[in-house]
Amino acid sequence: MIINKGVAAMDIKDIIIIALVLIVCIGGYFSYKQFRKNKREDSLATILFANGIMLIISSSSSFIDKILVGIGVISKYDNAASLAGEFNIFYFILGCVLILLSIVLSLYSRKKLYLLNINGYTSMRVESYIPTIKVQNSDFKEREIDFINIYKHIFSVKKDKDSFECIKDEIRDKVTAFKNETIKITKGYTGIAPIPFIMYAGTFMDRVKIDEYYEYDKIDTKNYYTLKDKSIINKYPELKDCTNLNEFDENKNEIVAAVSLTRQITETQLIQFIDSSNVIKFEVDNPDDNIITYKQQLSEYVNLIINKFEQLIRDYPNTTKIHFVYSGQSCLAFEIGKRCVDSTRIPQIISYQFENQNQVVKYPWGIVINGSHKGDLIRKEV
Repeated sequence: MIINKGVAAMDIKDIIIIALVLIVCIGGYFSYKQFRKNKREDSLATILFANGIMLIISSSSSFIDKILVGIGVISKYDNAASLAGEFNIFYFILGCVLILLSIVLSLYSRKKLYLLNINGYTSMRVESYIPTIKVQNSDFKEREIDFINIYKHIFSVKKDKDSFECIKDEIRDKVTAFKNETIKITKGYTGIAPIPFIMYAGTFMDRVKIDEYYEYDKIDTKNYYTLKDKSIINKYPELKDCTNLNEFDENKNEIVAAVSLTRQITETQLIQFIDSSNVIKFEVDNPDDNIITYKQQLSEYVNLIINKFEQLIRDYPNTTKIHFVYSGQSCLAFEIGKRCVDSTRIPQIISYQFENQNQVVKYPWGIVINGSHKGDLIRKEV
């Protein structure tokens, strides 16, 4: 079999070129998919990695050229050794640099912090405080849910169904989008909004770990601070279960759970629930603003409350509802919402909004947090 030397060399090199082009195309395809998902850093990293591999393969006389020589020998090509080229040190170094850059960029994108910020009272953008809370601007993206105007000017006045549904839809859509786009990204949370909406938002982040919590200190520093890991030196206040089970009326099938962290919830404020509900209380000795300062503290508080709910349901299986009233920071309300989605272990939970100026009832409205009626508006009138 006689093979033209020039044609054979061209065909073999064309095959290699096609293979390299395929590598780049495949890398480009995955980069495009990542770009469409707003993962621009990942897409660029993929492009750099694919091109780096291509350059390294192209530079190596010990790999590609051996393949060329091997194909030449198999095809009985005269002087097959001449198909081998020289090692291109420039291609090799450039390829290594591109791969290194792709790795660095990929690691950088994993360290990015996306923050969910729920604003219902006033616009508080954490990014304005970045220099003081030690977050680099290039590593930080804030996803804000803002329903201030519709809440302040419509729903807080009318308690109407239409504006309520608009706020609910905004929360559901944006929290779900945040959850989907942060699957492999560090997540943060902050919020200054009515507690029922905060808890409702939390239900869409079930089984999702929040890495960082940001709280606004409106009294002392007027600045955001992050919840820290547990400190051995600084002991945080214990949240105590102050429930008196001896006062439970077994004929009542509802429970009102009062959690007092920033202010003490009084018996007078709970009077609208007393006729139909037993009362359980969780309190710290000296309620104060921004009392939650540690992540482990937050976790212990949430576990205590949820475990108590589950225990009461075992001891009082006829319980149909838990009315949740809360005075404290939004991080705990958000985490309770995350834990309330399992309706097989706890009954229907309704989170209520406190309105001190309301002369009729102190908790005039709430939201069903779990079960088949999740998201229903509850209005209390006496």
